[in-house]
Amino acid sequence: MSRHRRLIKLAFDQLSRETFDVDKVCDTPKNSFEFRRRYSRKEFSLLCCECDQELKFSNSKHDRGYFKHQQGHAYCTLTDKKISPSLEEHEKFIEILRWKESDRHKELKNKIGNLLYKVEGIDKSSITIDNKFIVRGNEKRRPDVYCKYYDKEFVFEIQLSDLSLGYIQSRYEFYKKHGIYLIWILDNFDIHNQGTLEKDIKYLTKYENFFKLDESIGETLYLECEYKDVYLTEKNEIRTKWQKKSISLSQIRFDNEDYQIYYSKFNDNKIQAEIQQSKRSEEIKETEERRIVEQRLYYSEMKADNIIKEIKWLRERKEQDFSYISIQISELDEEELQILNSRLQFIKKSPVIYWLTTATQTDTAFIEFVLTCDEIDINVNASSKDGKTAFQALYENKRIRRHDIIAKLLFKRGYILIETDKIFFSKLSSIEREGFDNIVFDLCNRLTDRTLVDAVFVYEKQLCSIESAKQKEIIGFNYKQNEWLAFANNAIQNYPKHWEYIELAFKKFGLWDTLAISDKKRTFANKVKSFYLSRPKQDFDFDRVFRNLYPELGGLENTL
Repeated sequence: MSRHRRLIKLAFDQLSRETFDVDKVCDTPKNSFEFRRRYSRKEFSLLCCECDQELKFSNSKHDRGYFKHQQGHAYCTLTDKKISPSLEEHEKFIEILRWKESDRHKELKNKIGNLLYKVEGIDKSSITIDNKFIVRGNEKRRPDVYCKYYDKEFVFEIQLSDLSLGYIQSRYEFYKKHGIYLIWILDNFDIHNQGTLEKDIKYLTKYENFFKLDESIGETLYLECEYKDVYLTEKNEIRTKWQKKSISLSQIRFDNEDYQIYYSKFNDNKIQAEIQQSKRSEEIKETEERRIVEQRLYYSEMKADNIIKEIKWLRERKEQDFSYISIQISELDEEELQILNSRLQFIKKSPVIYWLTTATQTDTAFIEFVLTCDEIDINVNASSKDGKTAFQALYENKRIRRHDIIAKLLFKRGYILIETDKIFFSKLSSIEREGFDNIVFDLCNRLTDRTLVDAVFVYEKQLCSIESAKQKEIIGFNYKQNEWLAFANNAIQNYPKHWEYIELAFKKFGLWDTLAISDKKRTFANKVKSFYLSRPKQDFDFDRVFRNLYPELGGLENTL
């Protein structure tokens, strides 16, 4: 700190009611001498403009006039080195005091003080305008305006020039410490081009509210509050903008912890905006997801309708190739398939019996397409009102050939043969049955894995050999019931690739012992011996259907 620095530059003369600026009254040695001469003649009674304590006028050894406090004076902000440690900040402090003596400053504090008399809740006897010190311990402050509002103490500080951060901090902490609410009244400032003063006040108070006197309303005290508002854009982005509103003291809110006043709570508003943003994000997300679902549903329904139109078109034209439609259906996802089947309603309507009843040979391609397309849901076990089954409708229709093809497809689709089907089939002529016996369809009916239906037809005779042993009755062959030896010789001779399976069945079902007793000439025993000498390679493709129909026999690993 410069040793020539004048800490106290302003002094108030109680006699003349005039404020003296030391830089002006001591601008020349002559003027300085004259002022000192008059002071020594007691023409002045000087007080500090900041603390209102008595001042002395002295000359330094460099003949510089200056004001100073009396020895042992009380606390004064001007001499507090913590607040104004630098020359620049001290000059700002002095400038504040100069502004306090300006006409505009006096006008504003008097307007505020006088308007307070008209505010409900103000203790009129408490109103002071720049003439009361608030003393707490060894500190004191003289606010521009002081009052009591209900149970709260208010001070108004009017600032027309830049304030040092130290000065602002000093005022704020003093009033906060003693439970007094501080309202800064700024006069000329640009909210969009904030200077140091505005920023210091804004960031010192967490609500970012600026106040000035609303001079357009003369009936009672109104403050013009400029505050930062938070809002969401159409794109759900958080934005802020400055708003302006004229408010009464009744609209002011109080922070009882920091002793700050505010109209708009920026941080809380921002938090609420963030909550709203998050909520709207979820709504936007849900809306978008719903739009995607609806769009997907629309395209899925359109795809299903197009497939149905194509099937109908092919059917009406008696086309025999539905393969590309099958490919389209196989490429549908689960949801699209569900929509297609809900459109077709083959489960609900059960149209199979109608198709089989009315079909001609040219319609079989369509029926085969529906039955082979596993993705299409269809009920093949429904009966007509008169009790007719799909199996019966198929074999009753003489307009189509190769009933066995569709019969296989029915079984693959889970058709369950019932007793009336067996009776119906047994009454058909051999030609009508196309060479098949009840046993073939009965075996298909017993399958737990319907993908093995074709294997039943391929291995019909081998399976009939095993089934005969199980039922202890020759089935599917033109042998008399006591011709077991001939039956067995036929099996080992004609089905050598499957003999080990047949032999296992003969032994497990007890036929082997019967054969040994009746084989007087050892013809069968010799054939068995010859078989094991040559040991033909077994057809293990037969293994799956064998195990499925005869799980009690196990497999070839259970043989000798």
